[in-house]
Amino acid sequence: MKLFDMKKEHSEQLDKAEAILKVAEAAHRDMNAAEYSLFNTHMDAAKAFEPEIQRRESQNTMMTAFGGPLGIFDVGRSRPTEPRTVTVNGAPVPSVDMERFNMELGAFMRGGMSAVVDTPVYVGTGAGVESVGSTIPTQVLAYLSAYYNLDSFALAGARQINTDNTTPLSMPIISAGAAASTYAEGAAPANSQPFNVDSFVFNGAKYSRLVKVSDEALMNSAIPLQGAILDELTASIATSFTAAITTAMLAALTANSGVFVSQGANDYYKTLGSVMHAIPPRFAQPTNKWMVSRATLAKIKDQRATGSGVPLFDPSTNQIFQKNVVINDNLTAGQVAFGDWMNGAIIRKSPFLLLPLREAFSSSGEVGFRATQFLDQHFLCECSDIPNQPLYYTVLS
Repeated sequence: MKLFDMKKEHSEQLDKAEAILKVAEAAHRDMNAAEYSLFNTHMDAAKAFEPEIQRRESQNTMMTAFGGPLGIFDVGRSRPTEPRTVTVNGAPVPSVDMERFNMELGAFMRGGMSAVVDTPVYVGTGAGVESVGSTIPTQVLAYLSAYYNLDSFALAGARQINTDNTTPLSMPIISAGAAASTYAEGAAPANSQPFNVDSFVFNGAKYSRLVKVSDEALMNSAIPLQGAILDELTASIATSFTAAITTAMLAALTANSGVFVSQGANDYYKTLGSVMHAIPPRFAQPTNKWMVSRATLAKIKDQRATGSGVPLFDPSTNQIFQKNVVINDNLTAGQVAFGDWMNGAIIRKSPFLLLPLREAFSSSGEVGFRATQFLDQHFLCECSDIPNQPLYYTVLS
């Protein structure tokens, strides 16, 4: 029996024993003879696995070097994560049972069935494409730090449109027309004063990567690689599409002269203040964020207001002028974008497709895993005829 399966069975036996104990506790009584016998049976079964589990884990030199099992390699355990609130489109994402997800992921990547059959699974839902692979829903992606921490535009608060297909999606963009007029009592407008209507068409650029893993590496009982494989694939996809979205954003920003704020006399404090106050009141949200590279942030950290010496960046809150900072290393040193990302950036996403290729590479004793996600993006600043924009940018020398 593999270590992964032994841990699963050990956990199930303990759960069964605990369930018997809870029944007696709920009735405010001791266990009867039958319950006590069954309780001991489950406990003995669980304990029988413990010496072999301990022995196999001790053989893993990587685990030993770090003083115990590593979360990144142990699919059957919850990975340690810091408490955080994950939001998409400004709304909190429902929490995810990561221990259960990791168990399902391990079963799926090993070619077995999910251990959870009485509730909807995390791996295998999210789109009607199970016939060609399995999907990881966007709800779960938001809790995978290897993916989420590299998705700079989601961190900034860009609007996300999640679809289960790549059919072209047309979105109307309505901008203000004529100003409203005043009327006396009993009077009302008689002629139409239409607004301006533009539109964005979202398609789906395909981002994909294939990795091959030997049967021995995948099934090695001491080092389950499923979690590490998924981390690498999700990080790779997120890195690629974040770079592409950044390129599209910079092209849109630089093509619209109305959203550029020039640097004032090499004064970072004055320039960044001007960028922040360039946002019109309609888009002056408390959730507005800065987007910079680490190189630019390093420059800003050294700057202080002339005279008062007040620093621009507050390291205790990760804020510039009391506005949060999102890191995007695809921006060059000096490039700064700021504003209301929910209204300024729209990103269409498909679920994350994870396709195992078990037969294609079987002759070489390998299993392939192909990760794919489809994305497209547009920015309101692409519509240069709209005077009030939610995103502005500058370039610090």
